[in-house]
Amino acid sequence: MTHTHTMRRMFMTFVISALCASVTFAQYCTPIYTTGTAEGDFIDGVVVADLSNTSSGAAITGIGYSDYTGLTANVTMGDTYTMTCTNNPTWSQTYTAWIDYNHDNVFDVSEVIGNLSLAGGGSGSFSFTVPTGLTPGNTGMRVRCIYPSGLGTPLDPCASTSFGEAEDYTLNLMGGLTNDVAVIDITNPTTGPGLGLEDVIVTVENFGSSDASGFTVSYQVDGGLVTAGFFPGTLPAFSTASWTAPEGWDFSAEGCYEITAWTTLAGDEDPGNDSYTETVCHTGAVAGNGAYYILSNTTGGEPWFTVNNSNAMTAVFGTEGVGWTRDYFETMDVGSVFGPDNCFVFLEGSDGHAIELENFLIANISAIESWVSSGGKLLLNAAPNEGDGMSFGFGGTSLFYAYFTSDATADAGAVGHPIFNGPFLPAGTYYTGTSFGHATVTGTGLTNLMVDAFSPSNVVLAEKTWGSGTVLFGGMTTDNWHSPTPNASNLRANIISYLACDVALCPAPIGLGADAITSTSAHLSWDPSDNSGGYHLSVYTLDEVEVLKKKVLGGLTDWTVTGLTPGTDYGFHVRSICVADGIKSVISDHYYFSTPARIGEIENDQIAMYPNPSNGVFTLELNNYEGNNFEVNITNALGQVVYTTMIDVTNNNYTQTIDLGNAAAGIYQVTLKNASTTMNYAISIND
Repeated sequence: MTHTHTMRRMFMTFVISALCASVTFAQYCTPIYTTGTAEGDFIDGVVVADLSNTSSGAAITGIGYSDYTGLTANVTMGDTYTMTCTNNPTWSQTYTAWIDYNHDNVFDVSEVIGNLSLAGGGSGSFSFTVPTGLTPGNTGMRVRCIYPSGLGTPLDPCASTSFGEAEDYTLNLMGGLTNDVAVIDITNPTTGPGLGLEDVIVTVENFGSSDASGFTVSYQVDGGLVTAGFFPGTLPAFSTASWTAPEGWDFSAEGCYEITAWTTLAGDEDPGNDSYTETVCHTGAVAGNGAYYILSNTTGGEPWFTVNNSNAMTAVFGTEGVGWTRDYFETMDVGSVFGPDNCFVFLEGSDGHAIELENFLIANISAIESWVSSGGKLLLNAAPNEGDGMSFGFGGTSLFYAYFTSDATADAGAVGHPIFNGPFLPAGTYYTGTSFGHATVTGTGLTNLMVDAFSPSNVVLAEKTWGSGTVLFGGMTTDNWHSPTPNASNLRANIISYLACDVALCPAPIGLGADAITSTSAHLSWDPSDNSGGYHLSVYTLDEVEVLKKKVLGGLTDWTVTGLTPGTDYGFHVRSICVADGIKSVISDHYYFSTPARIGEIENDQIAMYPNPSNGVFTLELNNYEGNNFEVNITNALGQVVYTTMIDVTNNNYTQTIDLGNAAAGIYQVTLKNASTTMNYAISIND
């Protein structure tokens, strides 16, 4: 045997830490071993139930995966079994075994059935009990070993490494219950912007061996009103079906909702799986054009201590701190960065930043995916010099490390893509480098953009649409390693520019105002917003009861709202609808006004004060009181008079400005009095 154990230990120092940190696994992956079984690091026996596969290993360079799915172990739900594994080499290795109990093609941490640390040439066993209530039939079983022993367990079933082997088998789940139906998923609504009155659609599954009928399906949102209905027809044994609730739910208010759905079947033998809960968020659409560059603060600099990424950000967005912001995985405010005010985020995990990026993704991938779904544009890149690859999320996208791309070229179907054609020129489609990439990207639903020029199946840059947004996944090094120049730096700037939101994205409207205020109506207006194709107007009372939600189109920048309540304080705000993609801008500043109380028998006799609330300077308007004289007294909350004057109303639309600019914030009473009438109103003064 020609092992150099010192070299192997050096190689494994970073592999061990990455294996222990990885908890998010790709779907039914094929693990890659760079050396594999070549030096004898293979599994030489797996025995469980009626499956026995012994003395089957072989030392083959670069081979670390064996497909034994033609061999089947038959097990019965509820029974306990022992698995025995035999280690081939004369040195020790770490073992983990999984069973895909839920048939979802993923070996989850919860599906680990045992871990072993086996000495050289030794065997070891562990026992496991097959859960009840599973879907019967064939599923996957994996056994994996990695050199050395003593690694943190469970192992990652997918990560690339150097020495060892993974073996896949078929497991036949038998037995189970007779009567058992459950909700296993909520497929609608889904997290994203623009939710309103939505159908609630769930997936039900019959885990029992008998057909099921006559059962009900129910749901409730945030523990509130229960909506229920009968499942139509029959759900055959071991089958699934979609069920739509007879009534939907209003998800129009932005925020998160907890939806719980459950089944009720007479004689159900496993009530523990009847219920399913999922959190769905109505996210605010990404409307701002903020840009962030995120990396780790642990190395003291950018990857390879270059500033090429910063230069590209500045080329696209302008000066740092003005056009774009730098932040760090360890200290950033995730909710703020991945919020509606920011359109572009560059997550960089190259060189010594990879493990930090992986940990960040593990902790925050749901928030990141929701933000992209709401319209965010993400560049997610890592050319590691540490770790063992990682899950990139977004439906099973993974980064495979290590794979070193020297020459990279545009994928055959992507030569016309914008990143190769400006706005920074010259660019081009073919690049060389010491290593253009340190990793490749795999997953479903990807559009390949750049590939290894000599092995085009290895993808170094790919694109994916996710909801209303876009992600570019990369394994690229910084462009100082790429040739020719300046093409390389232009390409990196083009990639960022392609994802950056148009700086002409329509801003929130300004110049809000209200006039022609009567006891039941008001004319609301605002200044036109650049690039806006319309506006969303919301009118509400000060206790946040919405009285009008209106889409104003046709170039209008005003609207007369009717049906208001006399003597009531209101507010309104407006959002622009962007011409390019129909998303809404952030909310404008709020504008407040008050409807006057009706005076006397004549409806058109009205008094108004606006704006209300105000900064202390407001307008008193009297309609149809020509010829009247009023004494005006304004008192504070203690009853002290802070302002007094006499008004001689000289026309039917009389206005007078009153200045209480030095008054403290609070509520004041305005009293108008003449020989026959006394009228009282409230005015609010803000700081």
